[in-house]
Amino acid sequence: MHVVVDASLLASTLLDAHGSIGHAYRSRLSGLVGDDLAYVLRTLTQLEVLAALKRQLRNAQDLDRTDITAEFCEQVVREMAGWPFRRIELTQPMTVRIWELRHNMSPYDAMYVAATEQLHSDLAGQVVLATADGRLARTPGLSIPIELFEPPS
Repeated sequence: MHVVVDASLLASTLLDAHGSIGHAYRSRLSGLVGDDLAYVLRTLTQLEVLAALKRQLRNAQDLDRTDITAEFCEQVVREMAGWPFRRIELTQPMTVRIWELRHNMSPYDAMYVAATEQLHSDLAGQVVLATADGRLARTPGLSIPIELFEPPS
């Protein structure tokens, strides 16, 4: 199964790199992808992950937490270059579809939906959107399969 991975899933996995969430998400994603490919959207996915890292670092500093440090975030940023994902470009047809979805979701979420729809068409339905965003997963009326990753209990 080909998988489009959104930034919520990547950020959750990276921020808990050695914890139960990171381990569970990596394991489940590996099982879902198998021998096929996982996709991320070039540039925008990385920018979203950087924004999540910055937000988590600021929150950790405000709460005097020591599990998320500037050094940890810098390491994650350096490791992003080696992610084993095929990167896809945002196309004009995807941009039109993102605009059509504006009433139900943010442009960022719509970007992943539009990319998944495009790949779903190109790959005869053998693609799923993987996300840790429950709100995105519960959006009514989507025509693509969505795999929701939730923290282990």
